[in-house]
Amino acid sequence: MPPHFQLDEDNDVIHDAEAFSLATESAYQAAYSPLRLYLRQLVVDKVKRENPKLAAIQHRYRSPGLDRLFMFSGMLGNHSFFMIALPFLHTFGMGAFARGLTFVVLWSIYFSGFVKDYISAPRPASPPVVQITRSPAHTLEYGFPSTHTTYAVATIAYISHFMLNVWHISTVWVGLMWICGVTIVVGRIYCGLHSFIDVVGGIVIGIIEALCFVFFFDRMDALMLSTAGPLYSIAIFYFAMSSIPRSLDPCPCCIDSFCATSVTLGLSIGYWIHARLPFLWHTGQSDAISWDLSLTLTQNALRCLITIVLVVAWKVGSKPFIVSMVKYLVPDYLSQVSSEECSDDSSAKDSDSDCKQDCYVAPTASNIKNRRYGSYALMVSHENLARIPIYSGIPITMCVVSPLLFYMFGLMPSS
Repeated sequence: MPPHFQLDEDNDVIHDAEAFSLATESAYQAAYSPLRLYLRQLVVDKVKRENPKLAAIQHRYRSPGLDRLFMFSGMLGNHSFFMIALPFLHTFGMGAFARGLTFVVLWSIYFSGFVKDYISAPRPASPPVVQITRSPAHTLEYGFPSTHTTYAVATIAYISHFMLNVWHISTVWVGLMWICGVTIVVGRIYCGLHSFIDVVGGIVIGIIEALCFVFFFDRMDALMLSTAGPLYSIAIFYFAMSSIPRSLDPCPCCIDSFCATSVTLGLSIGYWIHARLPFLWHTGQSDAISWDLSLTLTQNALRCLITIVLVVAWKVGSKPFIVSMVKYLVPDYLSQVSSEECSDDSSAKDSDSDCKQDCYVAPTASNIKNRRYGSYALMVSHENLARIPIYSGIPITMCVVSPLLFYMFGLMPSS
C-alpha cells in the first residue's frame, strides 16, 4: 500500500509510521551500507522509545491556543514564506548580508534533507502521537533531523552574529529573536511532527552550518561574483544534486532540496549579472540592489510591489511552459526501468502537492547497482527537473529584472 494519512475528528493527522515505508527490511539490508543501516536503526529505536513521552506531553499541555500558536510558527518554514519574505532583504539593498542569510536558510533545507534521506527514519507514530499540521503531505517525509529546527537555529545564529558583532544591536533584541526560534523548535515536538532526537539533530546541524557561513561566506561570495562565478555555482549545484542519497521510500525531501538549491544557483547568477550592469549602481555598489534613505515611502512600497509581483508571476506563469519544454527536451528516465521493477499501486506527492508519480521504483539488485530505486522516481521526473529553471529564475528576476524596472520608473536612489 502507498503511504497515506487520514484526519481524526479534530482534523488532526493520523498517520501510522509503519505504513510510511514501501520497502521491506530486507530491501534496506540490500540497498544501504552497514554504517547507514546502523545509524538508521539507532534513530528508529530512539523515536519508538520517545513516542509515549510525546503523547503524554500532548495529553497534558495541548490547547486550542497553543495549537494555533505552534501551527503558525510551523508555517514560517514553507515555500510561500521564503518566496515572499527573503526578496525584501535584497530589495532594500542589504547585498552580502541578504545573500548570506538566503544561503543559510536554503542550504539548511538541503543539509537537513540530505541527512533525512540518508538516515531514512520515520516521524513519530500517530497514534499515539497526534500530528498537528496544515500540510498533511509533509507527514510523509522522514523525521530526522527537523528541517524547521535546522533553519531556525542556523538563521538566528547567523543573524545574531551580525547583530552583536557588526551592527552592535542590544542583546535584548537578540534574546527576543531566540525566543521566537525556541517557539519554532518546541512547536515541532508539541505538534507531534518530530521527536526529541529529531530536534537535537536539527540544532547540531544548524549550529555547524551557521559557523561555516559566518567564517567562510565572504570568500565564497567573492568567488561566486568573480569572472568564472557562474561556473563555480553550477559545479556546486551539480555536485549537491548528484550527491543526494537515494532513499528506499519516495520521500519528497529531495524535491525540497532541488527547489532550495536551485534558488541559490539563481541568486549567484542573478547577482553576477547585476554586477555587470553599471547603470544600475546608483549607490556605487555592484553587489547590492541600489537603495538608500533618499527613497520615499511611496517609492519603497512600489519597489516591494514590483518585486513581489514579478516573483509570483514568474513562479506561476513560467511553470506550464518550462514543464512542457522539459518534457520535450529531456528523456523520460523512468522509461529505462523495466515494468518488472516498478510497482504501479504506489504513489508519492511532493511538498507542493502538485506532482504525483505513477511508478514506485522497486529496490531490485539491478536498480540498487544503478542507484535507481525509491526516491529516484521523484528526482528524475519531468516536473522535478523543471523546478531547476523555475526556482533559479526567481532570484534572477529579483536581481536583474526588478532593478531594471526600478531604473525605468525612477525608483532608484537620487545619489
